[in-house]
Amino acid sequence: MLYLFLSIFLNAYIGIVFAYFNKYKIDIFQAIVFNYAICVITGSIALGEFPIKPAIVHESYFSWAIIMGILFISVFNLIGISSIKVGITITQTSNKLSLIIPVIFSYFLYHEKILPIKLIGILLALVAVILVSSKSKTLPNKKISGWEYALPITLFISSGIIDSLTKYVQNRFLTSAEISNSYLISGFFVAFLIGAVALIYLYISKKKTFDIKNFVAGIILGIPNYFSIYFLVKALQSDSLSSSAIIPINNIGVLFVVSSFGIFVFKEKLSKANYLGLAFTLLAIILIFLGDKI
Repeated sequence: MLYLFLSIFLNAYIGIVFAYFNKYKIDIFQAIVFNYAICVITGSIALGEFPIKPAIVHESYFSWAIIMGILFISVFNLIGISSIKVGITITQTSNKLSLIIPVIFSYFLYHEKILPIKLIGILLALVAVILVSSKSKTLPNKKISGWEYALPITLFISSGIIDSLTKYVQNRFLTSAEISNSYLISGFFVAFLIGAVALIYLYISKKKTFDIKNFVAGIILGIPNYFSIYFLVKALQSDSLSSSAIIPINNIGVLFVVSSFGIFVFKEKLSKANYLGLAFTLLAIILIFLGDKI
């Protein structure tokens, strides 16, 4: 359970940091690219060596690390684009509702039990996500085209795939802490390479300029980002809860912490529906936990 709590709070930290990035006019794309470089460095220090060597291409997990790396940077940027085009509310709702995909994945592939009390908790979690996210329209005067609505749908699917693949790779290939670290570092390294190529092009074409504050932002984001996923993998490797409980609890736990931070620190004014949603998140966590323990 400790690993799950750590993953929740570190993921919540990342969401909160993005809010501050907007306040201080951080270039999100540059911060994301630098963040992945910091993830690689952080993981290498934790592992005690840099694992990206020619022999790694023969490792069974390496092809999955490439896929995860592509998904990492794609989803991070998709969140940013979707937030601009269709609004933060729709984007975050789509991102969190994706928790249902790994639950279905675990049920059919691993035959994990989903008892009625656990199912009620998962359904309540979906309702909670919608209620917590039901804030005022962020883009009231802008018409949203059909292709722009495809953005949150794509985000919903890709976020669910990331969680599902994390469970699949953990179950099939990550048999030790050393292999887990090597896998994560490889994924982050792929994400960094893709982002670095794009960033170099943008620098050369003078569409972006380097600013040290974006690099510092990458450091602030990168260290907790690495450990947020590392601790999620550790939680999935433990026997305390099944993946069909861990991933929903992780998603709605992050939503609860970020929303609570918004209330007490940012002094956000929430509607009755928002507060009801927060109450539902706690109840959903309890029901999913109890349903998994029966």
